[in-house]
Amino acid sequence: MDMSGQLTIGKRFAIVFGAMFIFIVAVLLHAEYLYYMSFALALAPALAWVVGWWSLRDLTAERRMPAVVKVGEAFAMRIALSNAGVARKQFLLVRDGLPSGLVAESPPERWLPDLVPGETAEVEYPVLARKRGVYPFGWVDLDSTDPLGIFGFHREIEAPATIIVHPRPVALPPVRPPAAGVTVSVRARLRKRGEGTDFAGLREYVPGDDMRRVHWKNSAKRGKLTVVEYESGEANSIAVVLDLSPEYLAGHDEDSTLEYGVTLAASIAAQCLRRGAEFSLLAEGAEGHSLWSLTAPSEETRVMDALARVRADAKATLADTLLAFEQWLPAGSGVVVISPAVGPEAAVAARRLTALGHGVLWVSLVAPSFLREADDAGPTEAAYAELATALAGARCEVRQVRRGDHLATRMGVRAHAA
Repeated sequence: MDMSGQLTIGKRFAIVFGAMFIFIVAVLLHAEYLYYMSFALALAPALAWVVGWWSLRDLTAERRMPAVVKVGEAFAMRIALSNAGVARKQFLLVRDGLPSGLVAESPPERWLPDLVPGETAEVEYPVLARKRGVYPFGWVDLDSTDPLGIFGFHREIEAPATIIVHPRPVALPPVRPPAAGVTVSVRARLRKRGEGTDFAGLREYVPGDDMRRVHWKNSAKRGKLTVVEYESGEANSIAVVLDLSPEYLAGHDEDSTLEYGVTLAASIAAQCLRRGAEFSLLAEGAEGHSLWSLTAPSEETRVMDALARVRADAKATLADTLLAFEQWLPAGSGVVVISPAVGPEAAVAARRLTALGHGVLWVSLVAPSFLREADDAGPTEAAYAELATALAGARCEVRQVRRGDHLATRMGVRAHAA
């Protein structure tokens, strides 16, 4: 038992035995006023209990926080308490609980010493958004004591709210699948900065860029690496296919194939929409979160909302999902497949995409690197090497991503050069 519990028990015994002692003295001395004192002392705990119980009535709570934050972002969780009663509320301890993806940076409990009738007061504590997702909040816990400090009271007040934690995009080298194999519309094929022969300008070096394109004279002048860009005629429409099948899912929490895939999808979406490219997302789990033919930079929020919600709970395999939704992929688009899948079905799906005229960049999330010692064994590294060979034979570019990789660097390195 802690010190506060011992003190509470001590107070109760002191009041009880004090009232009995005064009563005995009153009987022995026949002192009427001592009878009144003993009765008053005996009634004090009951009156204190009523006051303490009433202190948690007529209170309402409201959460005040951002509707949307990004992974790794800190924000203030504010809880506003309002006193709708006619009595003053004192000695309130406000306590809160958080879902596992959110972390309190200090204990999520605060004292509110006084709240007069009609007043609204806020308590707050800092929270770190550790993992993407949609997080609903329900109850706020209130604790209080009576004026004598001999009783404790608890109440839960409903304070519903929801916060969405978006994945945080990372800077990648330009993501450009191989040229599509069919003729596409003028809108879908634009002159872009890339790997052509017509000089377009200079830009800052991004990890993964070819060092042969570094403009050394300009780099020396500016004090940082810059690279040369050229104009190229290529498809300006990219579709990301995010594999949500649990079959090859590996890893835990942020160090999982799913979270790496979501980060990559978010980064490619941000890159495409910010440069004015058409972007589509195929993300089909138990719920569909696919989006088609987005072009405005403002629509990046829609993509991040969808990616915040995805789970690896698809009933169909990646191959079946691609077959079911192939008609929705924009004609002649570059397709980026992000998947931990291996085996002949993956290669067949890739060949079908190229046969339909899509240029395919296959990002292979190497599941063995995400496993821990206690995890069941999955596909081997050799299986991913075989898949890379089969995909190259299907005219796909391949990137392999392992746990702990710097994504910008790995996205610039082809599998055969790894």
